[in-house]
Amino acid sequence: MTRPRTVDREHLLDVAEAVLTEHGPIGLSFGAIAKASCLSKASVQSAFGTRDALIKAMLDRWMAQEQVRFDEAAGPGPSAQDLIRAHVQTTAEESDVVMRRMSTLLAAMVGSTDQMQRPIEWYASRIGSLYATTEVERRLRIAFLATEGVFFMRYLIGYAVPDEVWRQIFQDLKLMTHAASCSHSAQK
Repeated sequence: MTRPRTVDREHLLDVAEAVLTEHGPIGLSFGAIAKASCLSKASVQSAFGTRDALIKAMLDRWMAQEQVRFDEAAGPGPSAQDLIRAHVQTTAEESDVVMRRMSTLLAAMVGSTDQMQRPIEWYASRIGSLYATTEVERRLRIAFLATEGVFFMRYLIGYAVPDEVWRQIFQDLKLMTHAASCSHSAQK
């Protein structure tokens, strides 16, 4: 009796990301992943169960990878300002391929209240609430929202933001977050 072939879930996630990048959210299916990975559709489906579970696994993996970079940028015991500076920095430094993949993954999640809970929690861990009572908090909030706005414009909507302009925007945002924290230090 031959031993059943073990399905490498991480490899399937790699393949799923490639399928998502190449074919968009509509093209993300167990059949497409099976074809690209040279496995049966049943094997791929057995690794995840449902398309929603596949999308959740893809999102969870990206969030774990991104969190490592974010924690490194934020440093130990980060303040609210450190969190926003780290968010601006890690967004600015993320690769174009990953940004496109993440926007496509977000598009695949639209309409699923259960799926959107994870991004909501992720945002809450970065910004907390959107309440701001001081000038510094207002500037940091604007920098955070501008970071997300330019990401969505470029990667989800497809608005042409040339690389040079992208870099300029993030340089401005970094200066804005630095100026906000310098202003905060001077007020103490």
